[in-house]
Amino acid sequence: MKVFFRLVKIYLASVFNFKNFKAQIQKRKKKGGQTVTRNSKAKILGMAVLFLVVFAEFLFIFGFFIFGLYGTAQAVNNISILFEVTAVIISFMSLLFGFMLTVSTYYIGEIEEQFLSMPIKPRTLFASKFCANSINSLITSFAFFAVLMGIYGYMESPPLIFYLWALICSLAIPLPMISACYFVNILIMRFSKVFKNKNVVMAINGILGMALALGFNYIIQSAAGSDPEALYKIVESNAVIFQNYGLYYPPIKLVGHILSEPASITSFLYLVVLIALCGALPALVIGLMSKLYTESLIGFNEKSVKKLEAKQVSAFLHKNIKSSSPFMAYLKREFKMMNRTPVYLLNGPFSIIFMPILIIVISIAKGTNLNNVPPHVLDFMQGNAGFVITGLAAGFLGSMTNIADTALSRDAKFIPFIKSLPIDIAAYMYAKLAHAMIFALFAIVIGVGFAGFVFKFGLLHIVLSALVALCFSALVNLVSLFLDTAHPKLHWDNPVAAMKQNTNVVFIMFFNMIILAISAVVVFFTMNSYLWVILIYFCGIPAAVFAVLIKPYGIYAEKKIESIEL
Repeated sequence: MKVFFRLVKIYLASVFNFKNFKAQIQKRKKKGGQTVTRNSKAKILGMAVLFLVVFAEFLFIFGFFIFGLYGTAQAVNNISILFEVTAVIISFMSLLFGFMLTVSTYYIGEIEEQFLSMPIKPRTLFASKFCANSINSLITSFAFFAVLMGIYGYMESPPLIFYLWALICSLAIPLPMISACYFVNILIMRFSKVFKNKNVVMAINGILGMALALGFNYIIQSAAGSDPEALYKIVESNAVIFQNYGLYYPPIKLVGHILSEPASITSFLYLVVLIALCGALPALVIGLMSKLYTESLIGFNEKSVKKLEAKQVSAFLHKNIKSSSPFMAYLKREFKMMNRTPVYLLNGPFSIIFMPILIIVISIAKGTNLNNVPPHVLDFMQGNAGFVITGLAAGFLGSMTNIADTALSRDAKFIPFIKSLPIDIAAYMYAKLAHAMIFALFAIVIGVGFAGFVFKFGLLHIVLSALVALCFSALVNLVSLFLDTAHPKLHWDNPVAAMKQNTNVVFIMFFNMIILAISAVVVFFTMNSYLWVILIYFCGIPAAVFAVLIKPYGIYAEKKIESIEL
């Protein structure tokens, strides 16, 4: 058991990235020639507030839905539907997020191979990873059930036993879904070589995440503003479906029976059956598939290397090795580093394509026809405020590619090697800014082009919108690069952490929102001003600030990278 718990601790550290989180909240100072680290109270408070705000937002949306569903369930005189729908939502989320998590952490690195060489039983190894990866779903399930308990407890004042049964249900419901995820993943990884590649796995994970985000947004936007009477009719007409659903997946109906009459003897018996069912699937998967799991880890992420003959080497050097300026070499390296790691591309520059698709999905969910914009909206957008709003939106899109705000973090593993070479650090970092701006230009073309098509802009309007977007994204990308240079994420186990678990990304997102809010106020007060006044505010000032900061940044980057010790 001691080995099991130590393995769980190791896997938990990988899933939740405790080591990197600790490094993010620490403040480093040089004292007496030595680097002294201590926890920063400001960073801890900021991280806590940020986490609570984001998590509370999801719980608020769920709570609003549950409150409406409670009234509808009361109206149809079937309160068990409230608990069954909650169990369905938790099961669905556990399946989707569980699949993404089990795929992305299926192989966490060379440490897995070290485990295989140790006298650790396959069942112990797999059980510890199963347990660690279940924690995330269990926490989420408990949080959502807590919202349900709060609303139902306030409205109905159930007996205390209800809260205990609900807690047990929240911890039991996700387990079958995690079991199903591992059952499928183990079979795929064991008998298919295509998926035994970290980049392929991350690409699949990213695509699934985007599909999930689009689907979730479609559901939320479709439900927003729905007539309560319509919701009542939907629930009433689909009550029979939930009655039959229990035949195919009994835990859903069991939760309904347990929580609708928590004080009865039958409720306790149903709870025993629920625990037995939800515990049996993990036990079967762990018991029967542990050996397959350990076998699937052998040779994971192996790469075939093709040896070249002497003639082929000469041809390869002649074709691929060409002289160019150092800056172009640095820029080319940035593109290669981005492209060979799909998780960077999917979670960063792909947002340029993803955001317009999201707008189209929202429009479809709302029933909006983008080809039939109301005349008063067209008149507004074709005025001075229109090109500014379009430019700010396109600039926001161009600055949210997560390239500049993770530029140095993504290179953390190579910093010692970079420092050992006789290269110009300032030019090396400016290449990262140029890399971000190339994708920003692509975003500007998409953003301004999309708005120009919808709102029927003229050529001057398109040029002015692009100019505002260029100035805005250039300034924000430079600030992002400044931030990541000052506080890079230097310690990470896999490429996902450098981008997805980087607080710089979140801070820049909030910085963007603050700038957009300030800009909206300025637009409101200047929309009737002369064109040259508006251009000074939204092009001249950002361009001037960029010009002032660009040279000092190169000097600062040289000093900062020189002081980094890994």
